[in-house]
Amino acid sequence: MSFMGLEIGKRAIMVNQTALNIVGHNMANANTDGYTRQVADLVASKPLGAMSLNSSTSVGQLGTGVDIDSVARLRDAYVDNQYRYENTSLGYWSATEQTLDNIQTIVNEPSDNGLRSVLDKFWQSWQDLSTYSENESNRAVVAQRGQAVADAFQSTYKQLTDLRNDLNANVQVDVDQVNSIGSQLKELNLQIAAITISGQQPNDLSDKRDLLIDQLSKLVNIKVNFSDNGMATVQVGGRSLVQGTTYNALTVKDDSEGMHMVIWADTQTKTQITGGELMSNLDARGKTNLPEDLSSDYKETVPNMIDQLNSLAKTIVTKTNEIHSQGYSLNNTSTTNPDGTDFFTMPTGLQDQYINWAKTMSVSAAIVDDPKNIAAATKPTYDANGKQSNFGDGDNALAIAALKQDMNSEPASLQTRDITVVSPATISLTVRYGAQTKNVTIPSSVYGTIDDIRSAIESNINSAFGFAGTVIHVNADITNPNRLDFSSSDYKFEGIDNLTIGSDSYGSYSVQTVKGETTDDYWRALAAEVGVKAQEATRNSTNQDQLVTELDNKRQTVSGVSLDEEATDMIKYQHAFNAAARFITVIDDMLDTLVNKTGIAGR
Repeated sequence: MSFMGLEIGKRAIMVNQTALNIVGHNMANANTDGYTRQVADLVASKPLGAMSLNSSTSVGQLGTGVDIDSVARLRDAYVDNQYRYENTSLGYWSATEQTLDNIQTIVNEPSDNGLRSVLDKFWQSWQDLSTYSENESNRAVVAQRGQAVADAFQSTYKQLTDLRNDLNANVQVDVDQVNSIGSQLKELNLQIAAITISGQQPNDLSDKRDLLIDQLSKLVNIKVNFSDNGMATVQVGGRSLVQGTTYNALTVKDDSEGMHMVIWADTQTKTQITGGELMSNLDARGKTNLPEDLSSDYKETVPNMIDQLNSLAKTIVTKTNEIHSQGYSLNNTSTTNPDGTDFFTMPTGLQDQYINWAKTMSVSAAIVDDPKNIAAATKPTYDANGKQSNFGDGDNALAIAALKQDMNSEPASLQTRDITVVSPATISLTVRYGAQTKNVTIPSSVYGTIDDIRSAIESNINSAFGFAGTVIHVNADITNPNRLDFSSSDYKFEGIDNLTIGSDSYGSYSVQTVKGETTDDYWRALAAEVGVKAQEATRNSTNQDQLVTELDNKRQTVSGVSLDEEATDMIKYQHAFNAAARFITVIDDMLDTLVNKTGIAGR
């Protein structure tokens, strides 16, 4: 039985030495990201039956010492799931906060350098011109500040589109990160399964895998399950990204503008992303124009900002031109006809098909080249004898200055008149332009497209008034092929009938103008909305960060390494090791007595 005592002592020394090594491993990794504290699960080794000359007096089984049953990782699966769920929200709001901060920087309101300040100076220049309309320096200021407004719109538009492109690039970066993590998870699954099957515990590999899953949870919405063989299954949007040693990669599909839609690489079907940093980037960037993405319920943060900017630009351009075209400039020698010129350059073609008003906004070349072409007067500058009769008239400039307070109750370019279309015949209509009224006849024809009708009507109207080129613009309402409209409410249709319109392929998207509020109020509201959204994102991001931190702290109370606790365990195992060594010394003394001193009595 002394030999059994030696075995017990040996096991005690080896087990406590191993336990000390585990403590040292914990202490060495106290600051390692993702490390989980490990503990030795000590159990009594398999006992033996006690030796006895008489089995009836046997004391039963005798212990054989201690063994390590396993080296356990201290993890709380429930807290892990909570942490990853909330980490997904943190990823979403952190990225959203960054995007809205960028938009606030672009909007730059309130400030002395923002778009609102530039617009205020523009309207004020018209106010000043109305007082001294013959002053060429005042006219030059109007032209310059008009171009400053155009430059401000163009710059803001470019910054917003650049931001959208950056968000689109972030989508690709996020997809690449998801793929990288997914590939690593597949390899770790393979290694963990092999070690688990051999009967060992791959604790450090499991730590690496859990850390990767935590990182993945910040990028996308995931669901994680673990099998008996130690492998993890990670799902994204209801489909497995990683299942055992199988990995399904994500990729992107580009639309006509280069915007990425996230899809599964093997099936080419859209990936259902509902959370995380990737969802935030998709929300902010907006959906693509691919058919399978049109029903996506994204917030369209940046695209909506671009649309609102275009609406504001369209309102300013069309409203200013509407008034300006009815005025008289210093270069107009006519006693009856206003200039009919635009202050801002109008887009070619149909206005309601044009989208990028802010992108191309500019002052007309005629105004830039010669500010005398600014139509500041509402009456002819010269009389029938060619003499100045109304020099100094600034009423038209005053009307444009008043646009700052214009409530825009109706959209400027959508003032439509219904036209009944029956069959091919001559189109007869009466058009009033300013003080002039003309009867206009358009020859009968079967028109193939709405644009053909617009061109025919526009050409004949301008010819009837004796205008060279196109002064009066006629637009087609693309949402209804039986309706046409003018770009100014000063044009009046009377008596149009008998017209056939063929099929037309125009789309239905158009930029609307500001309604029911001044342009100044509109921009204020837009800037305020951005500020409110940014505050909400900051609040949610802060709250989520605190919640995730609390969950991580809760997780660390179980999984984290406490140096004080490890030092206590170190002392405990050290004393146990010393006691085992002392036990072996005692057994050695007993054996020495038995071997060397037994049977020598009486010598």
